[in-house]
Amino acid sequence: MNVDVLVPLIATIAYIPLFVILLSSRPWQRRHRLFLLFLIPTMLWSLSSFFFRSDFLMPYNLLLVRIGICLVIWMLVQLHYFICSFYQSERIKIPLSYIFPIATIVLVAAGYIPHNIEVTASGINVDYGPWIIAIVLLFLFTVGTRDVYFLIQKYRLSPDPEERNQIVYLLVAIGVLIISISSTITPRGGEFPVSHIGNLIIACIFSYAVIAHRLLDVRVIFRQAITYVVLYGGSVGIVLLLFSLAHRFLHVPTNFASLAVTISLGIPAILFLVHKVRDLWQKKVEEAFIGARYFYRRRLSHFIDEIHDVPTLAQLGNQFISLLAESLDCRRACLLLPEAENEGFSARFAYPPVEDNPMGELKLKWDSPVVTWLERENRILPERNLAIFPEFQSIWEEEREETQLAGVKIFVPLMNNGKLVAIMAISERRDGKLYAVEDIDLLEFIAAQVAASMEKEYSHEQLREQDAEISLVNRLTAIITSSMSIQMIFEAFAQELKKVVDIDWATIALIDGNELYFLALSSTIGSAWQPQERIPLEGTATELACRERRAVYEPDLKRHHRFWTWESHLKQGISSVVYLPLSVTDRVIGTLILTSRKPNAYSRSQIRLLEKVALQIAAPIENAQLYARAEQKSRIDELTGLFNRRHFEERLKEELARHSRYGDAFSIFMADLDNFKTYNDVYGHPAGDTLLSQIGEIIKSSVRDADQAFRYGGDEFVVILPQTAGDDAYVVAERVRAQIAGEMEKKSITVTCSIGLASYPVDGVIAGELVAGADTALYYAKWTGGNRIYFSSNVTSEPLSDKRIYGKRNGLSAVYALVSVVEARDSYVYGHSRKVNTYAVALAEAIGLSPDEVSKVSTAALLHDIGKIGIPDEVLNKKGELSEENWEAIKAHPRLGANIVCNIPQLIHCANSILHHHERWDGSGYPDGLKGEQIPIEARILAIADSFEAMTSARPYRPALSLEEVIKELKQCAGLQFDPKLAEVFIGIIEAGLPERVKIGQDASSEQPAS
Repeated sequence: MNVDVLVPLIATIAYIPLFVILLSSRPWQRRHRLFLLFLIPTMLWSLSSFFFRSDFLMPYNLLLVRIGICLVIWMLVQLHYFICSFYQSERIKIPLSYIFPIATIVLVAAGYIPHNIEVTASGINVDYGPWIIAIVLLFLFTVGTRDVYFLIQKYRLSPDPEERNQIVYLLVAIGVLIISISSTITPRGGEFPVSHIGNLIIACIFSYAVIAHRLLDVRVIFRQAITYVVLYGGSVGIVLLLFSLAHRFLHVPTNFASLAVTISLGIPAILFLVHKVRDLWQKKVEEAFIGARYFYRRRLSHFIDEIHDVPTLAQLGNQFISLLAESLDCRRACLLLPEAENEGFSARFAYPPVEDNPMGELKLKWDSPVVTWLERENRILPERNLAIFPEFQSIWEEEREETQLAGVKIFVPLMNNGKLVAIMAISERRDGKLYAVEDIDLLEFIAAQVAASMEKEYSHEQLREQDAEISLVNRLTAIITSSMSIQMIFEAFAQELKKVVDIDWATIALIDGNELYFLALSSTIGSAWQPQERIPLEGTATELACRERRAVYEPDLKRHHRFWTWESHLKQGISSVVYLPLSVTDRVIGTLILTSRKPNAYSRSQIRLLEKVALQIAAPIENAQLYARAEQKSRIDELTGLFNRRHFEERLKEELARHSRYGDAFSIFMADLDNFKTYNDVYGHPAGDTLLSQIGEIIKSSVRDADQAFRYGGDEFVVILPQTAGDDAYVVAERVRAQIAGEMEKKSITVTCSIGLASYPVDGVIAGELVAGADTALYYAKWTGGNRIYFSSNVTSEPLSDKRIYGKRNGLSAVYALVSVVEARDSYVYGHSRKVNTYAVALAEAIGLSPDEVSKVSTAALLHDIGKIGIPDEVLNKKGELSEENWEAIKAHPRLGANIVCNIPQLIHCANSILHHHERWDGSGYPDGLKGEQIPIEARILAIADSFEAMTSARPYRPALSLEEVIKELKQCAGLQFDPKLAEVFIGIIEAGLPERVKIGQDASSEQPAS
């Protein structure tokens, strides 16, 4: 049996695996059936040729040739219909191509085909004649050309890389078949089984390309072929060249021995040469065909080799998705990782890493058909299948829109131990071309290599996040439990929370019946509501969050809102709002509300963390509220519902400190019921208690929201009016008096009230002075007939018959009257004193003086220039340069001021401060030339505050200095004029922007230089 016989036999055997695979791949589709109809004539053709060329059926050679010719034409027709299944989805109703095998059978039966059979020593030669040539050429130019054209069109339009690769293999098979059959029908072409060599090649191509589906890209084969043909061919050529040169110039004979030596030396030389230059040459070939992608693929390969050394998930994800995207030359890509509590997959790492990358917003739910399919099939999912496969019809419309917006073309699963650990989403290529099989193979290889490391780093990150969450919750809980006053520590709580989430406005909103009130609030953008303010609960997100016991999130108020509070938030520039229920055992007491000006500011993982925080702080907040209620109860007078005397004394100290610091005025008035004792004696104590309760309600309803009313004791009441001067306080007091008188008159009750009014700082600068002033005015009002109001400053200093009233007079009115006289003579003085008061108090507080010492500094600052009452008007208001005599008059004012206040027992403590506020640190000041710490600290504070105010105020002879110039002057005079330590502290206060309530650099029409 010679080679001519073996070739068709091998070709026949080569088709047997195709039959086996095809029969085992039921149920069949249309393409499977057409492929079977192609295999039958193809195998029979090679089998008939085997019998024809062998000696088994020699008498039937002519018959076998005729059968073989008919089988070839049938095979070509079936190949045509098989190829049609790749570019034509409809069934062919009339198979016109069967005209060719029918015509062939007729011509064979008529004896026109074959023309002649010749048996020679070298083999059997078949002369097929012109008819068969005409049939074959006609088939190729009509049917074959059409098939090739539509295959090429299908290749260009198909998005499936596997299908495109199959088409390439089909085109190669068609080319091989045309060449082999053409060579056979030529004269003397039948002597050798060239057509069956082609048939064998086609069998191998179809076995690999059509059935197996795991394809090797033709371009990869081509690049590898170039690489190894050049390497080995070039190496063999070099060896042959060397042998030729040795034969020509060295006369080496071409006998067996020389050839043996050449082969024995050449093979190792070839292998060595290939080993040395293979990597370099392969690199050059790859760079020539795939360009820059080769560089990124090498980097990606190196990254995969060292993936276990990547320290964090962030580094792993960012580097991996970036290198992969560059290796594929795609426009966008992202890596989706699982979210906590089985909420699905969301994009954690995206390429390119820009804010407007739509890939960064991609999310897939756990129950998404895409996730289910990827986990079940564990293979790549092209985006076009989402519109084809029925199981994807139930995909969420939001997911479909996000997928289309992101331009996803391929989903790639990352599986480890049967578990879906991540998903890669890949967009189209930059050049607009479709992905090749080589790219798909790269994706699948990389996914398999990275999955385990990705799952490990993801687990480690989850553990780190849990530790960080526990630490954060513990820190926040420690802050919230550090004080029973939530208002005091809420700012610190918000600042700590800002370390993990974006917050522009935050509040704790608690439910009280049908109202919602803001317990505490922190804001950097202002607020539509204030602490303790109440709003209706109905229609708010807090109502929904508390009812359903879950967080309520509005990610973008501009696009969508559900609650009536949205408009107030939007005016503040707020976009994102999350409401977190505060649950205590079986109750919900309110919500923790966090907002941000950024839309979509809070992720699901952040909201879960915030829910844990809210759950942890709910109990401390309720405990604080219980404590606040108990404390509030201890401050409330049960009979009238007003605050009690203890709370009045606390609030009065606080108001004094606040108004002293900022230089504001405030007032108090005391009210005492007239004829109440008589009413109590006549109607009894229960009726008296009822009347006191009614009076309390009248006072509460008559004062303003900012005012605070107290029961001072018995039938006495007191009201604090913050930031209210005497005249405005009188309006409120008169309203209270009139309301009480009117209500009592309606009830035919003879009870009225008398009121005494005192204002800070005119009637006193410490609590005792104010209360005494108001009490004195009150008793004067009662003494003069009752049911009237008196100002403390209007009460005369003449002794009254009631010595109790006389004892309460303290002379303060005379002091402030003196200040008023000085102000009338020089308008600069009082405005100047108020500013000096502000600066001096700020410095005193900064160095840690006690509240009593701060109050002493405040009073001394207001009165430090009172001695100027003794300076002649012509000196005080002089516009030009002062003479020596004038300066002596000016220098006398500290001692005169000290003498004035020494005559008032309540102000003796201010004397030294007033006396020495013009002393200098180096001892060159006046009046006593004290030096260093010999100067009282209050006087040293006044010296800095006085000079600062003088430098920052305009004078007739110069404009106000800038802050930079003032700071420079203070630094130069530190250690000379000023206490250096105090000067340093005060400079720090200035640089920090304090004090900020006094406008610096105001013009003055007539102001005196600092003296």
